[in-house]
Amino acid sequence: MQTFECSYPPQVRSGGEMIDFHPESDASHRRLLDRMIDKYRSSHPDASDAQLDSIDAERHVAVLVDRTVTVVEQGDRNRLPLRLAASECSPSAGPKVAERYEKRYPGFYLTEFHPYSGKALLERMSDKQATARGILAGNLKIKPWEVRVTPTKEGGWSCRLDQTIIYQPDKMDKSIQQACEQIGHLGWWFEADAKTGIIVMHPGEPANFEPVHPLPPDTLGAPENMRRTPFGVLLPRAGGLPFDPASIDWKEGSFLLIGGEGGSGKSVFTNVVLAEQIAQGVELTIVDTKSKSTDYFWCRPWVKYWGCESIVQAAGCLNHLVWEMEHGERAKAWAENAWQSWYDIPDWAKRKFPIHVIVIDEYASLVDEAQMCKSVPNPEKTLPPVLQQAYKGYAEYLIRYDVIRILRLARFMGYRLILASQTVSQASGLPPNIRDLFTHRVAMGPNPSESLEKGVFHDLAGMPAVPANVIDSGNSKGVGRAELAGQTGRIFKTYWAGRDGMVDTEVFGHMLADKVGLPGWCDRDRYFNTIAKHSADDPIDAEYMHELTNRIAIGEAKAIASDPILQALKDAWDESEMNFGGSADEAPAKPAANAAGVAPPAPAPAGTGAQLMDASQLADLMGGRG
Repeated sequence: MQTFECSYPPQVRSGGEMIDFHPESDASHRRLLDRMIDKYRSSHPDASDAQLDSIDAERHVAVLVDRTVTVVEQGDRNRLPLRLAASECSPSAGPKVAERYEKRYPGFYLTEFHPYSGKALLERMSDKQATARGILAGNLKIKPWEVRVTPTKEGGWSCRLDQTIIYQPDKMDKSIQQACEQIGHLGWWFEADAKTGIIVMHPGEPANFEPVHPLPPDTLGAPENMRRTPFGVLLPRAGGLPFDPASIDWKEGSFLLIGGEGGSGKSVFTNVVLAEQIAQGVELTIVDTKSKSTDYFWCRPWVKYWGCESIVQAAGCLNHLVWEMEHGERAKAWAENAWQSWYDIPDWAKRKFPIHVIVIDEYASLVDEAQMCKSVPNPEKTLPPVLQQAYKGYAEYLIRYDVIRILRLARFMGYRLILASQTVSQASGLPPNIRDLFTHRVAMGPNPSESLEKGVFHDLAGMPAVPANVIDSGNSKGVGRAELAGQTGRIFKTYWAGRDGMVDTEVFGHMLADKVGLPGWCDRDRYFNTIAKHSADDPIDAEYMHELTNRIAIGEAKAIASDPILQALKDAWDESEMNFGGSADEAPAKPAANAAGVAPPAPAPAGTGAQLMDASQLADLMGGRG
């Protein structure tokens, strides 16, 4: 806007005499002033659109303002203040003002735009400065004048967001990092202050891991690790920066979901986490498939419940834990004392009810044929393989059901659940209503499948990708990404404990035997033999291997008895095998005629679990039982 001053006389003639002129208070005098202003505008073309804004009675001046144009006020060689025209006093006019005046004044850029106060500012900027500002604004989807960018001594940029822009790390950090790399290159990184809205971009080189990050020797059993379990190192923001430890804060959340394809490093990661917790004196339950449970043979001396010998034992083990949570001594103590968190209970209670860690590995394989049982088939009319399938399917259903119960019951009672699976989806028994209950999430491997990533992470869009230089350098073994409670997504590498020719699990066994001690029933030398490397000329102590397992396994009979429907299905299966020719575990007997006079077919070879017959035999047999 442009300002003009129209002077008027202090006195005017009225009725033949001179009187004081007061257009600010006298209506007749105001009309006379209006005629003076019209005459002024006629003789001053620049003021033709100016309107009366105020009257300065002391100076006898009428102030006229033309609000239809923007005025560039006097500034200096680097700053040009603007007074905006009325048509430009709206937020949407910013791009128009920037385009008009940046074109009129080359090298100057709109850096402040205040439409409600009618002010703006143009400032001189270098080409690099304008480019950096444009890239950052474009990535954040804000206007360029809503961020001020100045160079730093180290060659980076200090960026201050306008006070109208609220810095939100979860929504902005990934875009800012992309801007860093576009302005500089891979390895540039930033620091941001949410309170001030200041973002500092630092030059840097691409970060990388070491080929191996050894387990720190003093880590196991450190008192502070009862709540927080370190498991590796975080990828620095740039090369040359220190490696910060990666850790799980169990007080922030008691449940950890681990996804990863075969060979991605799930077991190494889990064993590092387990070793630290065993060093803290926790109780331990392991549930896994029989073939994969060898990954946890090393920790059997410290295991309380072992559910790895069959699907039914896995189900029975979890049934027992859920019963403890709902009806056991721990559940009663929590109810009687109204305890809200294990971390806040008295020390005597912590000793009586220690942290209990539950590991469920290969979860998708444990529940891939899960099915509810609404009625037990008639064993007199149902073939043994059918009942066997129903029995196994219901055991898998119990595993899935118990996992949900644990996730809903165990949070405040000192239980921690670590669940690992090669696939994480509804089809693999992990629908959203289960996945959403996990507070910590990890995906192992530098480049997991898209479906695995979608299953594991809440905020996949905000999860950083493992840099190509980490993969190309061969340092991606043991690498994964973590979305931990209260933290943004980070890239990490798992600690490796192997040394002196021993693999990690053998080292863990020796370290824990020294730090925690072995139970009285465990023979130290024979235990070490079971976790050491062996060759054909130096066979493992197989007898003690079985003894270690048998001591902690829940047992098939106890597992079956843990659920009445499971028991009923097993009884029906046994009866069906008797009705249709005997159990496959029994010695073959001479076929005997049934009530209809039809002899059943000969049993299948031992171990098949099924009796083979042709269609006519089956029809005769089923008809005879009708």
